[in-house]
Amino acid sequence: MDTVDAIERDHGAAVGERVTGTTGLEAAVGGAAVVIEATDDSVADKRDRVAAVEEFVEEATLIAADQPNLSVTAVAAGLRNPSRAIGLHFVDPAADPLVEIVVADQTTTDSLERARSFVDELDCESLVVGDTPGFVTDRLDLAMIVEAAGMVDARVASVRDVDRSMTVARKHPQGPLELADEIGLDRVVQRLEDLADRLDGRFAPPGILHEKVAAGSTGKRAGEGFYVWENGEPAEPAAPKPTVQTREQRTDGPGR
Repeated sequence: MDTVDAIERDHGAAVGERVTGTTGLEAAVGGAAVVIEATDDSVADKRDRVAAVEEFVEEATLIAADQPNLSVTAVAAGLRNPSRAIGLHFVDPAADPLVEIVVADQTTTDSLERARSFVDELDCESLVVGDTPGFVTDRLDLAMIVEAAGMVDARVASVRDVDRSMTVARKHPQGPLELADEIGLDRVVQRLEDLADRLDGRFAPPGILHEKVAAGSTGKRAGEGFYVWENGEPAEPAAPKPTVQTREQRTDGPGR
């Protein structure tokens, strides 16, 4: 099935071998200890789906949601037993096994502890977060991307030097602008706009992000974003604006 093939492509054959596909809901969820609803559908559609899932699972089965822009509490309202509702966010990249457990208003202590046990069985680390817009890791990534893109837009520093400030000084595996390219600048803008609407203006995307998306330079998948990408790697910064100028390079005199 296409979804199983995609899992194997993104996470490797060893993971793909552990995944089976079916088009029947009862066959998919029957006997499961945890069911994760991970579509991009609306709250109403998710409520309908988890209600349908509940018909085929045991009373002790956890029903989890994995969607950063929807409330687990709101989805849980579709359940007869909403105390079983939980959020599970498997943080990328898969090589860093971290799972955020999102606690809804209806989640009981027993459900939280069973969710922790489930994550432990996956040999992953867990962290417990509240049911607020976005996930902790995503919000921190996006906050860094906003500031990094804003500094490039304001010509504070170049794309490469902004990223190097994090990779060299802070030992991050990649800089925020390279990360933005990997996520896709169109997706970054969409997620930032959602957070800006639901939280506040600090997540408003800088103009440079809108400009690149409008030009089709959406990052790694497009071959160009903040970087030019070759063979899946960032080869060089893409057509940078002039950044910090020396005294001699300024055209409006030394008194500026």
